Amino acid sequence: MLKMDKDNINIKQKKFLINYANTLNAEFSAKAAGYKTPASISLAAKMLDEPKKIKLLNEIIKKNVEKLEITKAFVVQKYLKIIEYAFFEDENGIKEPQLALRALDGLCKQLGDIKFEDLKERKSVFENIEGLDASKI
Repeated sequence: MLKMDKDNINIKQKKFLINYANTLNAEFSAKAAGYKTPASISLAAKMLDEPKKIKLLNEIIKKNVEKLEITKAFVVQKYLKIIEYAFFEDENGIKEPQLALRALDGLCKQLGDIKFEDLKERKSVFENIEGLDASKI
C-alpha cells in the first residue's frame, strides 16, 4: 500500500510518479493516478519540475533498476523518446524545452564515453539526407 511520506507527497502524486517511472508518459500517468480534468493532468505533469518529486522519482527508478537489468541502449532509447516528445512544436512553440534540455543532458551522460575526436570524424546526419544543406540549419 502506498503511504504518504515525510515530504508531503500524497498517494495520488506517488501513483503518478510510479506510473511515470514506468511509462515516461506524463498524461497517461496522470490519468492512471486518478487525475481527471485537463487542468489537473497539467498540474500533475508539473510535478516533474519539483525537487522533492524528482527525488522520489529517482528513488522509484532506482528500485526499478535494481529489479531489472536495464541496458545502456534502453536508457538511450527512452531519452530519445523524451526529447522527441519535448521538442514537439505547437502553435505556442516548443512544447517543453526544459524537459528536452534535461533529457539531452541525461543522454549526453549516457553517451559520455564517446570522445570528441571520434565525433569530429563522423559525418553529420544532415549531410546524409539528400538535398539538405547542413550549413543552413
